[in-house]
Amino acid sequence: MVFRSSRILVNLSLLAALAAGSLGPFRASAAEADDGLNVNVTRKDDIVKVKADFAVDVSAPQAFAVLTDYDHMRDFLPGVAESKVIQRSGNRLVVSQKVRIKVGFIPVPLDSVRQVDLEPPYKLVSQALSGSVSKAQVITTLTETQGRTIVTYESEAAMNSWMPSGLGTSIIGAHVREQLTHMRAEMLRRQGKAAKPGQP
Repeated sequence: MVFRSSRILVNLSLLAALAAGSLGPFRASAAEADDGLNVNVTRKDDIVKVKADFAVDVSAPQAFAVLTDYDHMRDFLPGVAESKVIQRSGNRLVVSQKVRIKVGFIPVPLDSVRQVDLEPPYKLVSQALSGSVSKAQVITTLTETQGRTIVTYESEAAMNSWMPSGLGTSIIGAHVREQLTHMRAEMLRRQGKAAKPGQP
């Protein structure tokens, strides 16, 4: 997506106003913490780090199948406008995605082309090739124990210079939490289970 300089200035001003005060570390509220999904986001200058984890009552193969279903992520992840595998070579994929984060009424594009290495048995290592981040690495690992799978997500990204400084940790953290919540729900749906009340 190409931005004209005048549009950048407008968006920067509005985003900064909407997200003012949100540049400190993002931590879930007490109510959110009860859902068993932990998200922590920190930002220093243009470097954003995210650590997250959750447990889900599905097998590791089922969880892995959802995490790597890039061609259908638009169907179950809000904000994903487009997602597709554009190249495959053994356990290496090249994935193109167009994602929109809404700040108030303003959609902020986070588009990317990235390389994803599928490392056995259940690990994904993703590197940004181009897009809204100039440099990024995401490592996702799955550990199965007694029929449950623990999903651990760690990322570090350097935002491109046009990304607004007002895109604070609260906004990024809320987006990550929303995405992982829907990812977990899709894992349960595919396994034919429903989350029990009061349990993650």
